Amino acid sequence: MNHPLIQENKFVIPISYGSTEVIDTGKWGFQKPHTQFMTAPCQESCPAGNNIPQFLYLAQKGEYGNALLTILKENPFPGICGRVCFHPCEVSCNRDKYDESVSISALERYIFDTTSDQVPNLNPVQNVNGRGVAVVGSGPAGLSCAYFLRLLGHKVTVFEAYKEAGGIMTYGIPGYRLPKAIVKKEIARMIALGIEIKTGAKVGRDITFDALNEYDAVFLSIGAGIESPLGIEGEAFEKVMHGLDFLKRINSGSSIPGGQDVIVVGGGNTAMDVARSSIRNGCRVTIAYRRGRAEMPAIKDEIDDTEEEGARFEFLIQPVRIKMLSDKRLAVEFQRMKLGEPDASGRPRAIPVEGTDFIMETDYLITATGENVDLVSLPTDLIKNGLVYVDNFLRTKNAKMFAGGDVVDQPRTIVTAIGAGKKAAISIDLYLKGVPPEKMFSGIRVGDKGSLSFEAYTSGGRFEMNRAAQKVVTFDKLNTLYFEHTSRVKKRKLSREASLKSFQEVNLGLSAEEATTSVSRCFTCGTCNYCYNCYFFCPEGVIALDPIKGTKYVDYEHCKGCGTCAKSCPRNVVVMKEL
Repeated sequence: MNHPLIQENKFVIPISYGSTEVIDTGKWGFQKPHTQFMTAPCQESCPAGNNIPQFLYLAQKGEYGNALLTILKENPFPGICGRVCFHPCEVSCNRDKYDESVSISALERYIFDTTSDQVPNLNPVQNVNGRGVAVVGSGPAGLSCAYFLRLLGHKVTVFEAYKEAGGIMTYGIPGYRLPKAIVKKEIARMIALGIEIKTGAKVGRDITFDALNEYDAVFLSIGAGIESPLGIEGEAFEKVMHGLDFLKRINSGSSIPGGQDVIVVGGGNTAMDVARSSIRNGCRVTIAYRRGRAEMPAIKDEIDDTEEEGARFEFLIQPVRIKMLSDKRLAVEFQRMKLGEPDASGRPRAIPVEGTDFIMETDYLITATGENVDLVSLPTDLIKNGLVYVDNFLRTKNAKMFAGGDVVDQPRTIVTAIGAGKKAAISIDLYLKGVPPEKMFSGIRVGDKGSLSFEAYTSGGRFEMNRAAQKVVTFDKLNTLYFEHTSRVKKRKLSREASLKSFQEVNLGLSAEEATTSVSRCFTCGTCNYCYNCYFFCPEGVIALDPIKGTKYVDYEHCKGCGTCAKSCPRNVVVMKEL
C-alpha cells in the first residue's frame, strides 16, 4: 500500500507483447490429464463381451454399418440376441440409476435389421498355419466357436445331428419370438466365411467318436436335448408330452389340436414358449410351478407376455400322479408346496405340504422342468456328474478336446453359450500354437464377470498393456450434470388379436425415430464421444480434438494440470495422473 503509484491511484497491469508460449507453464503442474477408455458395466455384464458403448456411439453418429461390425467382432448373432437375449446389460446399465436403463437389446436388433442388406467385411485372418477343427453341435456355442476359429484362420467342420443347423435357435424358440429367417441369415453369414456345416450327421450314429481324432482339435457342444422326467405314475401316457419335443413339432410345422385344455409344468423359458405356442393353437393353458412367481427362472418379460396372452398361473403346486379318464382326458393329482431354505441353486427349496393333494383335469400335460445331456456317444472319462467336465479354459481331460454350452456346468442361455464358444475358440487357438492360456486370458478379460474381448486377443492382448481399460466405470464416477432425464422408449408390439392368430413376430422393434431417441440416452460410460467438454472448459486452451480422425491432443508443455477437463468429463474418460 506504500507503493508511490498505488498511492497516486495509478494502477499498472503486466502486459507481454510477445507470445506466452515461451513460458513452459506445464512445468508448474504436478498432474496431467490422460484419456483412458474404460469398461462400462453393461459391457462387463454381457457374457458375449459386446463392446456396447462403442457400437451405440457409432449408432449415435448414424454409422450403423460400423456399429454392426463392432458387434460382430465379439458376437456372431446380433439379430438373435437383439430378440431373445435376457439382456443382463440393461440390468447393469448406469443409466438405470439415473432414470431408466438404455434399450440396449432393442438397439442391437435395430442395428441388425437396418443393415440387413449389407454384407459386412469380417476379413478372416490368412493363417498359413491354420489347422482343422471339428465342432460337434451347431447350437449357439458350437456355431460361435466355429465363427471365431474361422476368423482366426482355421478350417472348421461342424457336425449337426438334425436336418438344419442352429440347435435351440432353430428348433427350440417359437417364431413369434425369433423368426427362422433371422436364424438362417445369421448362419448364412458364417457359411460365407468358409465354415462347413454337415447336417444330419450325429456323432455316435453317423460318425464315430474316434473319427474325430482326425482333427487337430475338437469342440463338444452337443447341447441338452433330453427332457428331465417327472418320475411320477402316468408319465408315459401319450397325452403327456415333453416341452422340447412339443416345440420341435411346432417349429417343424405340426401342432396339437386346438380347443384343448393344456397344463404346462415348469417355470422357465421353455415352459413360457410351450404355453404361448399352445395359446396360439387355440388351447386354454394353465402353468403349474412348484415355487412362487418371484422364483421363476424365465425372463420376466416372457412371464408378463405369457400372462397377458391369457395363460393362468398356479404357483406352489407339483404333480404327483397322472391318471387317464374314460373320456381320454387326464386327471392330474397335484400337491401343494411351501418354500423353505435356499437349495444349491440359491432359490428357496420347494417343500411338499402333506394332506393338500387335489386334482385338475386336462387334455394334455406338457412338462418343461429342465433338460439333460445325451452323453451316450461320449467317452466316460470326460464325464462328471452328468456333464462334460472342463477346467477354466474349457479344456477336457483329453488334451485336444474342449467343451462348452449346455454340455458343461454353466448357465443355459444363448448369450452365455456364445461367450463359451468364443472362449473355447481362443483356448483352441492357443492350444494349437502351444501357448499356455493363463496369461493371455488375464489380459483380454472384460471387467471381472468372465467375459472376454476377441478384439483384444487378435490385437495381441492390448489390455495387457492397458489394464486400466479393464476397470469398470461405476455410476458415482460419472458427471451427470450434463445429461437430461428422459424416459425409455416403450416396446411396440403386434396387437393382442393379431399376435394370437399366428406365429408372426410379436415385438416389432424400434422405428428410426425411436432408435435415434433411444441411442441418444446412452452415457457411453468410459468411452470418449467427443462431446467437447474438455475442450470448452480448458482455461489454458491446451486441448485439441479431431472427432473425424478420433484423435485428441493435450499440449503438456503448457497444461498446468488444473484438472478442469477431468471434472467436466461426463464419462470418466479424462483422468488426472500424477507425474
